[in-house]
Amino acid sequence: MPKKKIEVEVEELAENEEYISSDDIEIEVMSTTDDEPAVYVKFTNFVDAEDAEEYAEFLAETLPLLLFETTRMQ
Repeated sequence: MPKKKIEVEVEELAENEEYISSDDIEIEVMSTTDDEPAVYVKFTNFVDAEDAEEYAEFLAETLPLLLFETTRMQ
């Protein structure tokens, strides 16, 4: 399954924000070109499995809202 890697630039946080992890979370976005095209997003560098699980739960709840709430750019 061929994958295409897309680099993502990480922005600095505002004073009132904090990282989910004490390390920078790395993001890798890949797409496939096989019989079942798909896009995968891989987040790594969490402090531990508990932090990764919390972030996964957060994404599962909020990502659909962020992706499909509107088609207009703000």
